Amino acid sequence: MSAAARRPSGVRPRLVTKALPTPEQSAGARGRYATDPTRPNPTAQADAMGSTVLAYLITGPILFGAIGWLVDRWLGVTGFIAVGILAGMGLSLYIIWLRYGTSQAPTTDHPDGSTRAAAPHNEENQ
Repeated sequence: MSAAARRPSGVRPRLVTKALPTPEQSAGARGRYATDPTRPNPTAQADAMGSTVLAYLITGPILFGAIGWLVDRWLGVTGFIAVGILAGMGLSLYIIWLRYGTSQAPTTDHPDGSTRAAAPHNEENQ
């Protein structure tokens, strides 16, 4: 037996939905997710951050590997190139962690564009 057959005739099914927000809640949500037209698009900021992280991951091992190669050539030994590549990768990951992984990353929300303060990235604290 289907649910429609069990329902008494003339009774329409009731649609249960979430209550509509109050005007204060709507205004708060609108202000929270509004973007400032003078700042870059959030998607562009995310793309720029991804490109910067990728550049750090590539540049660190190459730069320190090249320094290790120069030290190998200068001293006439081998092994410093591997140490340089590993040190470059380690330093790159450390810089990425410092810049993007901590909750105290610097912000540029100041009118003059300086990074004088740090704010938590936790959405609940906004």
